[in-house]
Formats: sequence, structure tokens, C-alpha cells
Amino acid sequence: MTGRRFLALVATTAEPLPPGQIERARKAAASLVPLIETDRFMLWSNHRHGITQAASHAIVGELFDRGSTRPETTLDDAAWTAIARSRGEKLIERYWGSYVAFTTEDKGMAVVRAPMGDLGCYYARDGGVLLVASDLALLWDLGCRFSVDPDALARHIAYPEWRRSETCLDGVEELRGGDRLLVSANGVEYETLWSPWAFVDRDRIIDDPGEAARAVRNAVHLAVRARAVGHDRAVLLLSGGLDSAIVAASLNATGTEVIGLNLVGDDAASDERRYAELVARCASIELLTRTLDLDCVDIRRSGAAHMPYPVHRCFTQAQDTVAAETAELCGADIVIDGGGGDNVFFASRTVSILADCLVTGGLDKRFWSAAQALGDLGQTGTWALAWRAVHRAWLRSPAPRQPPAVAFLSDAAKAIVADTVAHPWFRPPAGVLPGRASHAALLAPAQNLVEAINAQALYRTISPLVSQPVVEACLRVPSWHWLAPGQDRATARRAFAPELPEEIIWRRSKGTPTGFVAAIFDRQRKAIRDMLLGGRLADFGLVDETKLTQALSAPGPVRDLRFVRIMELVDSEAWAAAQI
Repeated sequence: MTGRRFLALVATTAEPLPPGQIERARKAAASLVPLIETDRFMLWSNHRHGITQAASHAIVGELFDRGSTRPETTLDDAAWTAIARSRGEKLIERYWGSYVAFTTEDKGMAVVRAPMGDLGCYYARDGGVLLVASDLALLWDLGCRFSVDPDALARHIAYPEWRRSETCLDGVEELRGGDRLLVSANGVEYETLWSPWAFVDRDRIIDDPGEAARAVRNAVHLAVRARAVGHDRAVLLLSGGLDSAIVAASLNATGTEVIGLNLVGDDAASDERRYAELVARCASIELLTRTLDLDCVDIRRSGAAHMPYPVHRCFTQAQDTVAAETAELCGADIVIDGGGGDNVFFASRTVSILADCLVTGGLDKRFWSAAQALGDLGQTGTWALAWRAVHRAWLRSPAPRQPPAVAFLSDAAKAIVADTVAHPWFRPPAGVLPGRASHAALLAPAQNLVEAINAQALYRTISPLVSQPVVEACLRVPSWHWLAPGQDRATARRAFAPELPEEIIWRRSKGTPTGFVAAIFDRQRKAIRDMLLGGRLADFGLVDETKLTQALSAPGPVRDLRFVRIMELVDSEAWAAAQI
């Protein structure tokens, strides 16, 4: 196990921690180092960057000062006092990284998780003790056992990229990035300290295109280089797309030796070798090319079996296998990717951008320029877009919409899903522009990506584009700056144009894994039928077996994208079966 880990016991009553619970925790944490041990709070960790102050405060994981790429190793008394008195807000304002902080306040013990931090933080209640851990395995080692929550699983299937404190295991909750727990004799209170809404206010906009590009470039350089510090050698998943190319350019001058890995499927749409080679030459990176192998994918095995929700797709088994083999061959200890870049750089071709222009400037030159760019990308007439923009600006709520994925769910499951409250990043405060609200909503999948870290993975994977400094910088860029003639993600392209080949900056096409997933579906159709018709999802009453039978009985290769939803059910079924 390569992940960073911690285990904590926090008393939730006025009584000290029970001796039996302490003894079980010490056995579960045998491979970890004790950081703090008091009668009401105990913490163990394997993190080399752990920071403590006496028996009062501790931070595990990587903590960076706002302008630094070197992790902090100590905090002075004034910093600790400011953090505690602000209920953790000063921690989030002054620092960033991948950490979980424990601080003693007047009312009790506070636990804060870094915004966009990839260090896990799960918790469960055991009598008068709150168990807090980086991964589910440590809770299991304590003797905890959890059953699948069918209602939560139905909500996850319908909204696989929406996660809050609820997990799909009854009794396990998650502290999300930017959130805070206060543990006291009165129980456990949950509070959000960080959200994207603080950065989309109109008075925080960086409206100068050059200044916006500089802010994004500086934030990306900072985040990528900070996360690479301390690693002599890394494997970079280099697809040839813009996002991984930006990460490659930012890894220069880090002192980390980088080996690029380009993965190719059987279909032409996944072959990005030419673009990957251009980036590798420009960034002076050695490039290895490997083929994705269908034989590496076992649809009955869940890559998220040791997690409290089915967040890993089975097709990634092929990528994970090759990446691990390459890392071992090259002597690398981390795998880096450009994951989440589309979301952070607002790669959205939405009319809400034009609505922002209308609300702030009317039918001015900026509006028509953005309309022409959007029409060019979507091959839609400018006047048609203008009418849609009017409707979006003044006749509809600024809140983005996302229909649930319920095509193959049962009526009972659909009823459960119907009561789901929208993700908080899909509920903009009053006055937020529609395009800015769309950008914030697009960050929900990015947060899901970076926080869904599997501590059982053979190699640690880092997605540095989904980090607090980059997200905050990008949110301050107005929606219309992300569009340019022939370009989405225009501010990111402008920011890195001096560092990347023109063919990368100007390319419109993008490789996808869809063909590889379709090949898995076609090859495994009988096994999929056996799994889903009579499996655990069916036992829970969550799937419509009649619709599944019809879809799985259709002859010939797939003709539409319904197979994508079926493969998501396969992932949920494999995960649920692993929880027995």
C-alpha cells in the first residue's frame, strides 16, 4: 500500500477514550507512528510531513504556504492560534495542499480537510468515540463492519459524480475537501469552510485576458511543481491532449525525472501518439508507448472494493496495470496525470457563457465575439445562439441542470433518486451569473476525481490540475475568456502558448476511451448479463431487469451510448459484491 495514511480516535463525550478501544486502535495502527496520545485524542500516521504542536494540534499530509512549492514542516504558535480561533478558515486561506488537520478549539476538536485534497478522510461513530481514518481498511482493522446502503447506492448510480458526506456504506461518512467537523461533548457538527462560490463574485473577476492567463499559468506551475517535490522519478500519463501537455510543460525545472507514458487502444480515436510525441520532444521527456489490453480488464473485480463507494471504472484496470508496470520498470514512485483539466479550465461549450455577456454588457462586441466562437465550435448559427442566450440570461434560473442516470433503474430506485437534493455546487447563491454557475458545477466531477483516491493502489497517483490554487485562479476568470475563435479552454491555451507546440495549442480533436469501453462491453456481454440479472443490485431492487434484458439481447455491436450506463451498473455490481 503506497498511500499516505492516518488513524485518529476522538472522544465525543466528557469521558476519556475507552481502554479497549485504544488497544484495538494501536493494533490497527501498528504500521503507523504515534503523533499525539492523550486521554481524549489519539493520532497515528505514516506521513513524513506530519506537523504537530504538543498534544493540541496536528496536520497530516502535505501542507504548502500559498507561494511555496516546499511543504511546511513546522508552524509557529501564532499560526496555530490563528487557525484555531478562525475555526480553520485561516488554514484554508493561507495554505493549500493535501492534508487533514486536527486542531483543539474552545468547544472541542476540529477536523478540517484540504479543499481539493487527495488525502482521504472517512469517519464512523463507535459509542462515545469518533473514528477518523484515511482509508476504509483501517476502520476494518479496528473491527468495524459496514453493510451496503441501497438508497445511497441508488443515488450514487444516478449521480456518480456527486458526492457529499454520505457514502454507500451504512455507518461510514466522508469529510469532503474544504469541510470541517467539530467533535465535542455535544456530538459532531458538520460545516463547509470552502466552496467555489467565494471566487465567482463579480468583484473578484480578472477581466484582463493577459492578467488572467498569467494568473492561471502561475497557479498551475506552483501546483504541479509543489506536488512533484520530493519525488526523484515520476511517470506522466501523456495522452497528447492539452491538459497533460500543460502538466508536462510545468514539470520542467522540478528536479524530477519524468517518463511519459502514452496509451493506445485498438480504435483510431484513441491513438494520440503523434501529439504525445510533439509534447515529449518539446518538454524533453522520454516517451514510452503501450497498448491497452482487454485481457487486463476483469469486470467482476472492483478497483474500488476497499472504498465506501463504486468510484472506479473497470476499463481503467488496463491503464492502471500498464502504469504500475511502467513505474516499476522506471523506478518511479508516483504517477502524474492531467485529470480534471477539462473541468478546471471550463471546457464547456454552453450558451450560459453568452448569457453572462448579455447580463454584464448587453449585445456588445464581446457578446458577438463569444457567440461567433461558440457557434464555430458547435457548428450552430450565431442568431440561434443569441435567442438561446436571452432565454438563459433572463427566463431561467442560473442553476445548471444535470439529469439523473436512471435509464436502467427500477421504479423504486427512481423514487429514491427523485428526492435527491442537488449538489451544493449546482445551487448558486443569488446574483451569480449563469456561466459562472456552470463553471462551479463542472468542478463537482473534478472534486470527485481527485478525492476518490484508492489507498490500495500500487502507485500513488496525483492530478495536480485539480488543486486549490489552480481552481481558485480559474474561477476568477470570467466565462467569456474561456472561449476564443476555434478554441475552448482559451485562457489555458493562451497561458501555455509560449511553452507548447502550436499543434497542441490549436488542436480541436480529443481522444476518448469510449471505443475501448465498447470493446469490453461487446466482449463481455454474456458475463455482464449474468452479473446484472440476479446480482446484488437486483437483490436490492435497484435495476429494471426487463430493460436490461432487452438492451443486453440486442444483436451485433453497440449502436448508441446506452452501453456506457450499463458499464456503470457493472462497476456498481462488482463493488457491491465485494462488500459481502
